[in-house]
Amino acid sequence: MSIIIRWSIVLLIIQFSFPVMAQEATISSFPGDLWDDVVALPTTENTWWLLGGTVATLFVHSIEDPEGAVRGLNQGIMDPLADFGNIWGDARVQAPLALGCWAVGSWRDDSEMAGLGYDLSRSLLLTYGVTSITKLAVQRTRPNGDDYSFPSGHTASAFSTAGVLCQRYGGWVGGISIGLGVLTGLGRMEDNHHYASDVVAGATIGWIIGRTVAREGSGEQSAWRVVPSGNGLVLVAQF
Repeated sequence: MSIIIRWSIVLLIIQFSFPVMAQEATISSFPGDLWDDVVALPTTENTWWLLGGTVATLFVHSIEDPEGAVRGLNQGIMDPLADFGNIWGDARVQAPLALGCWAVGSWRDDSEMAGLGYDLSRSLLLTYGVTSITKLAVQRTRPNGDDYSFPSGHTASAFSTAGVLCQRYGGWVGGISIGLGVLTGLGRMEDNHHYASDVVAGATIGWIIGRTVAREGSGEQSAWRVVPSGNGLVLVAQF
């Protein structure tokens, strides 16, 4: 949870350093937009992504071999590529990139750059929150004996960024960002910090959150909604 506390402090620093922010990317709108992102998560598309990610996680869990993954990824070109992915997914890289993009774009009055940083910042904050809560709930031991293995936070953050970039730009930008996310997952396995299932679950979480945060306009209509009934409220699913 400490990453969330540090994130809040950085947001306050940005607020005092850049009091005039680009339109639609302001500190004051951050909490409300973050809540809108949470509300926008339950869509039909996200339900299918979550279902597919869950099935993939369970399948990989049944066949994963952490020692074999370490041996395979420590050979040839895969070793430096996995090492780079490990660095890319680190919060000390992802967070400064997102917040820096937001701050510099705001300072330059560049709405595109500020908007990208704004989306990345909200997406990463939600991703760190979800992965932290899940780690505490699952309490899975890492392959190297440490705590909090499931899901992979590094992979989740890398795919959170990929989701934002794919939704905003697509094309080669999105393709490269997905590739970096894959390298991050491989790096976490190569360092023996995560099982393959941790990586797949993290990728699913980050991907869903990133695409949702960068949605166009007000986003899709929620697949789940609360409607009044004769005796109170009912949760209704629409597919």
